[in-house]
Amino acid sequence: MIKLVVDVEDYDLSDDLKERLQDRIGGLDDFMNTLDEGHVTVAWEGGPNEETSVSAQVWGGGHKFEASDVDWKPATAVQKTRSKLESQIRKAHGKEISDRDRKRR
Repeated sequence: MIKLVVDVEDYDLSDDLKERLQDRIGGLDDFMNTLDEGHVTVAWEGGPNEETSVSAQVWGGGHKFEASDVDWKPATAVQKTRSKLESQIRKAHGKEISDRDRKRR
């Protein structure tokens, strides 16, 4: 599990959302086991849309990935951010495997 630091800006972070962040963002090491640290900021995007903003970075093993998203449902903002990070991680991991295989030939 990635060690996450979670910050909030003008946001009342519930235990449920904090647990979801740890599970969804902290669990990204399933796709690249060298990822060991992360930082997440949850903020309130007030105004007419009243949305939750989630920005996340995860890093380790010479890699750093970052993504963010905004949605009126906090859980959806977390999931969209995770999906973006997962896509970046899978792409980088696939490239590493391809490079390693090419060197073996």
